[in-house]
Amino acid sequence: MIECREYPRIPVEMQVFFSSTNKAEICEGTMFDLSARGCAVTSMSSVQPGSAVRILIRATDLGSPITIESAAVRWSEGGEFGVEFLGLSELDQRRLHRLLRVATKPSIHPS
Repeated sequence: MIECREYPRIPVEMQVFFSSTNKAEICEGTMFDLSARGCAVTSMSSVQPGSAVRILIRATDLGSPITIESAAVRWSEGGEFGVEFLGLSELDQRRLHRLLRVATKPSIHPS
């Protein structure tokens, strides 16, 4: 299968919190796929495609969370969903790019 995505996907495992823009409830999940324009999340909480969500990424390597103020759920299936990032501050955009750089560096394990 040929990968046709505009931005490469990076496998990660990070805690995220998210909420629908029309609900006050905050849900928890695990992000397992990340790119400059979106991510995939697994969660016990279900979301519907087309929903607007706000996401907080617990990027422990960066010290403080990355906030995605506006994202759209593009697909949802079997406890997983994918979102497209639509709005984040310049600071969070820079932090997201830094996180992507850190996540793509190969780990060096002592022998």
